[in-house]
Amino acid sequence: MSAGSFSGGIRLSISDVSANKPFERIIPSGVVTIPLRQDLGGVCNAKVKKGDEVKVGQVIGESATPEGASIHATVSGKVAEVIKAYPHLLGGFVPAVVIESDGKDEWVGLESSADPLTTIQQAGIVDFDIKPVPLVAKLNEAKSRRANALIVNAMDIEPVLSSRSRLLSERVQEVACGIDTIKSIIGAASVYIAVDENAAQAISAIGSACGGAATIVGLNPKYPQAIDLLLVKSILGKEVPCTEAYCVADIGALVLSVETVAAVGRAMAEKKPVVDRFITVTRSNGTGAKNVQVRIGTPIREVLGHCGISVEGMGKVISGGPMMGTAIANTETPVTKEVLGIFVQHEKDITRFDAAVCIKCGLCVEICPVGLMPFIISGFSEKGMYSKAQDNDIFTCIECGCCAYVCPVMIPMVHWIKFGKAQIMAQRSSE
Repeated sequence: MSAGSFSGGIRLSISDVSANKPFERIIPSGVVTIPLRQDLGGVCNAKVKKGDEVKVGQVIGESATPEGASIHATVSGKVAEVIKAYPHLLGGFVPAVVIESDGKDEWVGLESSADPLTTIQQAGIVDFDIKPVPLVAKLNEAKSRRANALIVNAMDIEPVLSSRSRLLSERVQEVACGIDTIKSIIGAASVYIAVDENAAQAISAIGSACGGAATIVGLNPKYPQAIDLLLVKSILGKEVPCTEAYCVADIGALVLSVETVAAVGRAMAEKKPVVDRFITVTRSNGTGAKNVQVRIGTPIREVLGHCGISVEGMGKVISGGPMMGTAIANTETPVTKEVLGIFVQHEKDITRFDAAVCIKCGLCVEICPVGLMPFIISGFSEKGMYSKAQDNDIFTCIECGCCAYVCPVMIPMVHWIKFGKAQIMAQRSSE
C-alpha cells in the first residue's frame, strides 16, 4: 500500500549499520535495580521485602490501579534491598527493588486467565513508545472511543535506532499472535503495519505471517515519521488535532509499537511477562552498533560493556537517540521500559550552546511537522512568559528536535520548550 506523508520534517542521511544485526541477549550475572515506576501509570507498590527469594517473572511491583502495568523480577535470586528513593531516569525519585542474581535464571509464568486484558495487565505490558502508557489503559480507551483501525508501528523512532524493524523480522509469529489478540479486544475492522520501505526483510516476514490479514504500509523514513499522529495522517489521511484533550483514538485509530504487539503475543502464547527490552545500542561514529535483548534492571554500564563501548573520553550517554533522547547522569542507571535505545556521543560531537539571538529566518517554522512557530514558543519560555507560550500552543509540540537541528544560530529551542512545559505543569499542580 502506498501512503501519504506530512509537511515539514527532515531527511537525515545516517547509515543504519545495525539494521541487519540480530538481537544479542544480555542476562545480568550480578545485581539488578528495578525502579517501581516505569510508565505513565504511576508508582507500583512493592510486593517483596529485603531477604525474599524471587524468580524471573515474579511480580515485585503491583499497580495501584486495575489498568496499570505490573513490574516483575528479571533475574532469580535474593532481594538485597527495597530502596524508598531511587533516582529516576527522567528526574525525581521513585522506589526500587535491588535483586542479587543467583545465576540460575529460574522462571515463574503467568497465571492462566480467559480474559486477555487480565493477562496483559499481569504481564506488565506497556506501549513501548516515547511516553509509555500501560497497555490495558490504552486498549480500554480505544474500545470506549470505538477505534476500528489498528496501526502497528514498526517505524524506528530515530534513524540511528533499528530495533523495531529488526524485531518485526525476528519475532514475526509473536507479532502476528499479538495482532490477533488486540484486534479481537478492540474489535478493529482493519490492521495496518507501518514499516520503513527499505526494510525488505521485515516486510517479507510479516507479509507471510499475516497472510493478507493486515495491510503492510512501506513508508519513507522521513524524520519524525514514527510519531503516532504523523503515522495516522500518512496512513489514514486523517488529521489528529494537537490539543491536550484530543488523542489518536478520537479519530478511530489505535497505534501501538511493534514491541508492544510482540509482548502481547508472547504473553498469550508462552504466559511470560515483560522482563526484557529490545533496543539498539550505538555511538555517534556508528561503531559498536548492536541490537540487544536486555533484561530490565541491567545497568547501562553493563550493556555498553557487552557492546564493546567504553565511556572513557565520551561526552554523553543518551537514553534514546540524538534527536529526542535524554542524557543520563550515571551509567549505573538501569534499563527500564522507558529506554528506547542507548546512544553514546563523543565529546567532540557535542554542541555547545552560547547565548544567541533569533534571526527570524523561518527555517524552524518551515520544518516543524505539526505546524508551529518554534522560535516564538521557545522565546516566550526563555523569557518566562508562559501564558504567551500557551497561547502559541506549546503543548502541541512533539519535541522532535527538528527546529533545533536546522537553527543556524543553534538556539536550543526544544530545551526551552520542555522547560516551559515543566513550569506550566508545576504552576497547575500548585493551584
